[in-house]
Amino acid sequence: MTGRRPFLLGAAAVAAGGALPAAWQRASAAATTPAERWIWAKNHAGEEVATAYRAGDAYHPQAVARLRHLFRDLREEVQGPLPPLLVDILSVLQEQWGYTRPLLVGSGYRTLKTNMSLEGAAPASFHLRGWAADISVKGIRPLDLGLSVWTLSQRFGFMGVGLYPGFVHLDVGPRRAWTRFAS
Repeated sequence: MTGRRPFLLGAAAVAAGGALPAAWQRASAAATTPAERWIWAKNHAGEEVATAYRAGDAYHPQAVARLRHLFRDLREEVQGPLPPLLVDILSVLQEQWGYTRPLLVGSGYRTLKTNMSLEGAAPASFHLRGWAADISVKGIRPLDLGLSVWTLSQRFGFMGVGLYPGFVHLDVGPRRAWTRFAS
C-alpha cells in the first residue's frame, strides 16, 4: 500500500488537522521492513528445511545453522562452511519455480576423505570449501535446471555450472561451465 494514494490521503489528513490514518502508518512501516529471502531444501538423508533465512541484509543465525547441517558431508557427518552467497543464489534459483518444490541437495560440503572417494571429483573441488552444491528439482529436467543456473551465472558474472546426468553442480567460484555424461 505504498505509493501516491496513501501518501496523499495521509497528507490530506494531516493538513485537515487530524492524525495519520492507521492504514497509512501500517503501509509506511511495511515499506521500511526488509523483504525476507526463503529457501526450501532436502538432502539424501531425508532431512528438510523450509525457512526464511534472511531479512534485508541480516541473515538469521538459526536458519543458517539449520542449512549448514542440511548441506553437511553425510558420509562423514561433518558440517562445513556455507557461504551466504551460495544460499542466496539457490534461493534466487528456486524463486523461478515459486518455491513450490524443494531443492534436492545431493552434495554440499565435502571432507577431503569423501571427495577423494568419489570417482571423477576434482581434487580442488569447491565442495571442499563449502562453496558448491549438486542439486536437482523433482519434475525439472537437469537440462532445464542447468540452463536456469547458467542464465544466473551470465547475469551475475560468476558461478561454475556443471551439467551431469540427474543433477546440476553450481558453485560461487569463477564463471565457467561444463558437462559430464557417461559415454
